[in-house]
Amino acid sequence: MDRRPNPLNRSALLATALLCATAASAADIGALWSHQASAGTQLLPVDQAFALVSAERKHDRIEVTWSIAPGYYLYRKRLGFAVEPAGKAQTLGAAQLPAGTPMHDEQGDNEIYRNTLVAVLAIQTAHAPQRLRVRYQGCADAGVCYPPQTKLIDVVSTTPH
Repeated sequence: MDRRPNPLNRSALLATALLCATAASAADIGALWSHQASAGTQLLPVDQAFALVSAERKHDRIEVTWSIAPGYYLYRKRLGFAVEPAGKAQTLGAAQLPAGTPMHDEQGDNEIYRNTLVAVLAIQTAHAPQRLRVRYQGCADAGVCYPPQTKLIDVVSTTPH
């Protein structure tokens, strides 16, 4: 009698295990959000919790503005800005950010922003970008963090040409 494992059975077993793990992870995430809602906390959709309001060109800078809902905050270290499309000759200076509020959580020591955030990016006026790729991540005071977000946003010029 041949006792060698059948490679097809092994592949089927592996596929079934991966499927179960994926379903369990999705169920865990759903349960977390349901638990928060059933505990009396209704979490806002990410675009309402952290509304990316605008990217306005003003002479030699772009101001990127968020409106942050009460009970929510953005992490300073999770902010990122890039010219879109990538690889263009346009460059951005380092983001100038206001001082954040110190906070210590599972992620360590952080600075966070509440209410409104305006990030200022230096640009070359002759080659001002028309679109930006903006990265950010925030959390609710209820103890739930949203996944990192990446948005494309058009740059609106408020400077007369």
